[in-house]
Amino acid sequence: MSKDIGGVAVRVLEREYVIAAGDEQRGAVLASADYLNERLRELRRGGRVVGNDRLLVLAALNIVHELLQERAARQAQGAAIDRLAALEKRLTAALGTLESAPHSG
Repeated sequence: MSKDIGGVAVRVLEREYVIAAGDEQRGAVLASADYLNERLRELRRGGRVVGNDRLLVLAALNIVHELLQERAARQAQGAAIDRLAALEKRLTAALGTLESAPHSG
């Protein structure tokens, strides 16, 4: 059974665009457009960017930079978790060795 792909109307820089999206994607598309518009407003408030094309490129680069930073942070977190799991395994093995060693006393 196929799902109908409808259109979601969004406004970016005072222009309306219709984006193809299914019902389950509608909220994400609208949230993405809201996020993009907020970033564009921030850049406009800065007053250093002239022209919609330059504004969109700068916003896109900033958003991709954030995404890449988040991805790198997650990878670093995953690596730290892997190191901790390896240490836990070594400690468990070491404790097992100590517990099985004959006691003198």
